[in-house]
Amino acid sequence: MKSIIDDTIDVLSTMGLKAIRVSTPPGFEGIQVGLPEDSQAFFVWNKIDGNDYHFRIARFWESENPFSMWVCPTLIDALAKTRVLTNQ
Repeated sequence: MKSIIDDTIDVLSTMGLKAIRVSTPPGFEGIQVGLPEDSQAFFVWNKIDGNDYHFRIARFWESENPFSMWVCPTLIDALAKTRVLTNQ
């Protein structure tokens, strides 16, 4: 059974983006998303149990800037911001 993380990766791939699972501290799951203009985003979830997760946050970075450009507290906001960034 697919998780919300797998579904998010599928949605991001329909935008033409590469999203991969990344290593996280225990109890969390995350994906890294490659964005245009050498930007990137990280989406993070809490693992509840089995394939059940709670979305925590998404952070967006531009190139090598150490400070995030945007922080999105909901998955819907994060996907909307990602869509805007891919259409620029």
